[in-house]
Amino acid sequence: MPVRTGASLPYRDAVRTKGIRGGLTICAMDEMEALLPESDLGPVRHRPVGLIVLLVLMTLAAAAVGAYARWLTQQRALTESQLAQTERKVLDLREQLTRSEIALQEKQAALATREIALAEAMQPELPVRVSFRPAWMGQGMVATLRNEATRPLSLMVEVVDSRAHRSKSFALDINPGNSAEIGHAQGWLVTSGQSVKVAATGYRSIMAFPP
Repeated sequence: MPVRTGASLPYRDAVRTKGIRGGLTICAMDEMEALLPESDLGPVRHRPVGLIVLLVLMTLAAAAVGAYARWLTQQRALTESQLAQTERKVLDLREQLTRSEIALQEKQAALATREIALAEAMQPELPVRVSFRPAWMGQGMVATLRNEATRPLSLMVEVVDSRAHRSKSFALDINPGNSAEIGHAQGWLVTSGQSVKVAATGYRSIMAFPP
């Protein structure tokens, strides 16, 4: 009986076909099945485990990025709030410093004025006598300043008319026992209501008022 080869028979029929050659029985089914790969034995389905893991990792990464972004936003808002509070504190400190400087300047000015007044009060009174008489020609009066000291005096005389908001200064050098006059001839009309201030270095200034 002729033996058909495995090429003309189905695979399992071929491996199970018994051939008698030289009185020997050939059975190769078990050996052939053992040598066949699993993919040839039947279809096997593999689940995409790597893709699932990748999707999970991407989801976790996106959640982490979102949380970090929210944290950064909160930190930025907190920093801006702290910066605004710091700026307000700096402005308050500057305002306090300005007020303190102004108060210090006022105290220094008051102290300087007090020192000047005290120093002037400690000086001797200016030895000058101021008198007034009617002008011989024209209107107004004439102010007469007489040096009663024993040495010449350099006087600074300021006449002020507060009602007319005007004033004028005169520099006079008067020898001992002599007098100097201020009136229309000197460019000023002395009238009632004005004031005459006479000052000299080393002496306390004096004030005189026309009658």
